[in-house]
Amino acid sequence: MLLEEIQTHIEQKGRTSLAQLVMHFDIEAHALEGMLAHLIRKGRIQQLPTPERCHGCTSCSTAALQFYECCQKSRALDQEQQFYCHSCCPNP
Repeated sequence: MLLEEIQTHIEQKGRTSLAQLVMHFDIEAHALEGMLAHLIRKGRIQQLPTPERCHGCTSCSTAALQFYECCQKSRALDQEQQFYCHSCCPNP
């Protein structure tokens, strides 16, 4: 059931970070990573390339920069795309 909830949450958000999922589901990151890996293997979601840094605070955790999105909503990534950790940076 939780796998479906995670997938639905990612579908609704469009793109979400591991840190956001940890806060939303109140589950430790290492436990979520296993569930996310399962959804990736099933072709339901994909992990986006990890950006070099947050374009807001530039000092956030790596979990805040691990982004996931649904495969059906996949978008082409360009070099100009900016990622914000959302844990301490407001939405642009």
